[in-house]
Amino acid sequence: MYNEEHKRRFISSYTKSIHTGNVANTIFEAVSPYEETYEKDLCTFTVDQLQPVVDNVFGLRTGSKWMGITILRKYVRWCIANNFPGACDSIMHVDLLGLGKVKTQMVSSPLHLQRCLDEVFDPESDETIDNIYRCFFWMGYSGMREEDTIAVDGSCIDMENLTIHYGGETFPIYRESIPAFRNAVALRQFRYKHPNYSKDVLRDRIGGTFIMRSIKSDTKIMTLRATLSRRMTKAQQEGKTDRQLSFYRIWLSGVFYRMYERERAGIPVDFSAVAIQEMEGKTYNLSGRSTLRQKQNRKAREYLADYERWKLAFSI
Repeated sequence: MYNEEHKRRFISSYTKSIHTGNVANTIFEAVSPYEETYEKDLCTFTVDQLQPVVDNVFGLRTGSKWMGITILRKYVRWCIANNFPGACDSIMHVDLLGLGKVKTQMVSSPLHLQRCLDEVFDPESDETIDNIYRCFFWMGYSGMREEDTIAVDGSCIDMENLTIHYGGETFPIYRESIPAFRNAVALRQFRYKHPNYSKDVLRDRIGGTFIMRSIKSDTKIMTLRATLSRRMTKAQQEGKTDRQLSFYRIWLSGVFYRMYERERAGIPVDFSAVAIQEMEGKTYNLSGRSTLRQKQNRKAREYLADYERWKLAFSI
């Protein structure tokens, strides 16, 4: 912990609660690398120096963020009151809502997602393997679980009604994703582009009817994640995109988009079903008065807070 003795004094004056003290200790440990980099205490950071600390240490979700932000604010005020050299109120001017991060990590609509995918992947008409990468993200946007995407069969895709039928559930196919799904279902070969080849090469896909099948082996989630991470990083390095998309962030964007459609139709906003789905099959240590229903309600409130921030970020 950077400037440990000073921060220990703050924690002692700030709280007598063991839990809150532990939270403060964890936060100071997390921000310590940034202080080491700048060789100064965080209470002296500028707004530009503090913003990445808030974005990276506290993450995207709102629920886990505000207690930490409160502690940092209290700490900075304490430093100013105690005349710590260089202490300033930059923490009061940081984008605590994280709207900038929401804009780079999430999407506002199916059209927006399509534009983001166009920045990273080959056009669908090129008939490359990028079609299945697009479908992977589109299935996430439609609400499917990541592990289920690789088990979707061509027979699950209903292009007439624009729906995916899987596991007893029905998921929407958005208009912008139609070309990718059509290719993923119908193509028996993918074009392979290589800078040293004078023309594209056609490579057979492996046998079967799963829409996510590749040209070499069965598609595995971990391999897919690694491949897409490399593609995203490469596109960023080449200046093609400033996006930091992932399956979960696209999934959450889809959840929010559909909730917004319901809200516009006059249906009350309620994330209870999403919270219950997230907690299915997981084991939780419940103590004291905490119950499973209370945890579900808390998660639903977190989704609601994130939803409101998503709308604010995209001026919806």
